[in-house]
Amino acid sequence: MTTTTPTTATGASANGWRSLFSNGLGLYVVMLNLGIGLHAVDVFVVSTVMPDVVRDLGGAHFYAWSTMLYMVASIIGAAATAPLRLRFGGRRAYCAGAILFLIGSIACAMSPHMEIFILARFVQGFGGGIVLSRSMAMVGELFPEPSKKPLLALISSTWGVAALIGPALGGSFAAVDFWRGAFWFNLPFVLLFLGVALAKLPADRPQPGIKPQFPFGRMVLLTAGVMCIGTASEGSSLAIRTGLIVLALALVFVTFQLDRRGLNRLFPSHPLSWFTTTGTGYWAMFLASMTHTVIGVFLPLALQELHGQSPIKAGYMMAILAIGWTAASVFTAKWRGAAVIAAMVCGMSFCVIGLAGLALGVTSLSPYEIAALNGLVGIGLGSSNLHLVAAAMRHAAPGEESITASSIPTMRSLGIAFGAAAAGAIANAAGLTDALAPSDVARAVTWVLSVGTLAPLCGLLFVLRFVALLRRTGNVVRPA
Repeated sequence: MTTTTPTTATGASANGWRSLFSNGLGLYVVMLNLGIGLHAVDVFVVSTVMPDVVRDLGGAHFYAWSTMLYMVASIIGAAATAPLRLRFGGRRAYCAGAILFLIGSIACAMSPHMEIFILARFVQGFGGGIVLSRSMAMVGELFPEPSKKPLLALISSTWGVAALIGPALGGSFAAVDFWRGAFWFNLPFVLLFLGVALAKLPADRPQPGIKPQFPFGRMVLLTAGVMCIGTASEGSSLAIRTGLIVLALALVFVTFQLDRRGLNRLFPSHPLSWFTTTGTGYWAMFLASMTHTVIGVFLPLALQELHGQSPIKAGYMMAILAIGWTAASVFTAKWRGAAVIAAMVCGMSFCVIGLAGLALGVTSLSPYEIAALNGLVGIGLGSSNLHLVAAAMRHAAPGEESITASSIPTMRSLGIAFGAAAAGAIANAAGLTDALAPSDVARAVTWVLSVGTLAPLCGLLFVLRFVALLRRTGNVVRPA
């Protein structure tokens, strides 16, 4: 859940809800939710069918690359959205993103081997990043102020619906040994989305005389950093693997340093600083994204291969995390003052407990106990993430409020990409093979979850630092 948070669900009034479907806005509402829903459903569908993809295409050492490359591409797509809009116009950019998502989906469905599949996921992610970025931008461009809060609440609920639909959809196709159908399924919905966009969106023209600046160098460095993590498992020795990890960290560090001096900045100043609320908040969000990614990538494999769960059941056991996230966000949305501090600290503590429990018991606990621990992580993420985002936005550096808010999804996507890359590297180093032997799966998933527990543990430290900085400023913490 990298794009929105259910922070506005409690703020919608009856008049606001009605305004969404008045004055011809209803089709825009459908279009925006279709665009975001395509991405949201895809997240749950792919996690459900990936074991079948590996059994059919092989390439188990690329298991996590499907998620990693998709998220890297979505970051690049989101960064490319503004230059594309200036160059071609908003409607053309929006439709181009949808077409790329469709091409990627078709290529996934027709992939003869794993290398083509993960390349297709990259194309799909690039298009999805453009659609997501333009969708959120158009909330401000097309809708009057009274309609924005209920629309954001409706967009947030799309993730909850996706958590229910995605596993059933992916599991149904897997049950009939036709995982490719999960990607063909996107075809009619993307075509519907394109039809509404072409028919109803204003045909804004490119802005003459403006040369859009795309941060090619920074995007290349950022992508290379993530790829170094992903390829670390392919190294023939410990020295090579360690070197790739160090190189990855160095590339990402250089990217942030260059961004501080760039014209088209991607991040606010000091985005990783221990001494600012923005830096500590960003670190906490990055590590929270890594937390749910190390679960989402490999736990479905463990449920199916070690516990004999069908793809549908495994998918719904995974969806409990998203449902717990949404429920906790809505439940704590009105909390204020000390309760907000408690939500952030206790929420990240729940993540540590839940992920540590999964690491210790993924091979011995019952599937329902595993699902309960997964749900505990979701509750923790929902409780902490909502208030972290709101407080980080509110306490941004003067003049950087907009870039702080707009770069939060990018920081989350980076966490997902790094989490997937690290999980894949750990699983491969632990001996995961195309045979998917139960002993290999058990060893690989145990190592992934065990090392992955460091993510929420470090996240808890950054949350405590974040809270200390808030208290030092004397500001009252309130949800946005």
